Amino acid sequence: MRKFSTISFTVFLFFLIGFSSLTKSEDDNKIDTSTMTIDFYGAEYIENFDGIVVVGHNGLVGTLKINGETGTLEPLENTPDVDFTAIGKIDDSSAFLGSATGNLYKLSDGAVELIGEVSEFGEPVLDIAHKDGVTWVVGARGLISKSTDGKTFETIEITDALMPKTKFPGGQAVDWYLGVQNLNFDSLKFTGSVNGQPAVADKDYIVYPDEGFIQFQTEFDTNPAPTVTTKFDPGPPFRRGDVSWNKVLLGNGVVTIAGEFGFILQSSDGGNSWTRRDSSVIPKEPEPAYWISGVQKGNIVWLAGAAGVNASSQDGGKSWIYNKRPGREGIFGVQLANDNTPIITGAVGLVGVLESGAWKLADRTQLKILSWLKNPVMMPDGSIVVLGGRATAITIKDGNYTRVTVGLKD
Repeated sequence: MRKFSTISFTVFLFFLIGFSSLTKSEDDNKIDTSTMTIDFYGAEYIENFDGIVVVGHNGLVGTLKINGETGTLEPLENTPDVDFTAIGKIDDSSAFLGSATGNLYKLSDGAVELIGEVSEFGEPVLDIAHKDGVTWVVGARGLISKSTDGKTFETIEITDALMPKTKFPGGQAVDWYLGVQNLNFDSLKFTGSVNGQPAVADKDYIVYPDEGFIQFQTEFDTNPAPTVTTKFDPGPPFRRGDVSWNKVLLGNGVVTIAGEFGFILQSSDGGNSWTRRDSSVIPKEPEPAYWISGVQKGNIVWLAGAAGVNASSQDGGKSWIYNKRPGREGIFGVQLANDNTPIITGAVGLVGVLESGAWKLADRTQLKILSWLKNPVMMPDGSIVVLGGRATAITIKDGNYTRVTVGLKD
């Protein structure tokens, strides 16, 4: 069994779960919506439900239908009394639901049934993706699970992920950090020269595999620049596998996962091997991104996360450009409009679009947004509905924001 940390898996998840939204009466297992606040933790537009299927805490599974400035929520009855943390659309009439305790459920035919446990440690399911008959589930403490039949799920453990050959940006005698730890020392290939002669291990440089840095003992030549490639086990030093994977994306036969420590890993063989993207070597301890959300449309991929960090790729995730931050608030959701304009949502009511390379944020005071926003959902008419805590719903269309008042179906 791999080692794992006792540190909290995802700070923002604890923050969201702190607001219990719905309770159930003991006698009939129905949701009591009379006095509770409704939080939308996950959402997907599913055609045969004729609306947005939303999930949340205390068994919330329901359909939200929006008509102008009014939204009507119809909760499904007799759902399991669990905190649902993720939803992934399967087809026009069904979806997988993930729970805060590592269980996976299936929504179909108006009912929610338990599929099974996908987390070894009972940790939260944080994202679900389904494409071409294959389902991927990711979550806290290294949770990665895969199914080809929607019934049985196999655990995927990432060992010996590849860091492609990467150039050093300088040659000064400092500690050079690779941005990955738990290196496979036998696979590490370092090239470099000192005064025109090949560098000598343990004399000119020292490798610290667990901590993930190479210490230059002297000045290195920079023409050609030193390079390094290695395999590694994702996770912090000495804790292999202990990574919160917060997002999984499927496209063009490639699986992309992202989460803690700035990791962006891709597999083109169904999870048998993995390659790290966005590799770099820097002369200081790295301050990696913490990816929380992402979206993919063809070769266009966006990732966003804590402290407003966001990055985009135009080649399916092989290379990345870091974009201007909208602020310091965490970005909990990102979506692409029909013209591929990115829309972001996040902490303390953050919502905005990218225009001419700068983020244009909505006026939270005017929209009376008092909670976090997480779920930007693409609608059939091209509009985007943003959902979050305290039953918050905002429609974005043609650059205009409309606050939607959500009520329960009579």
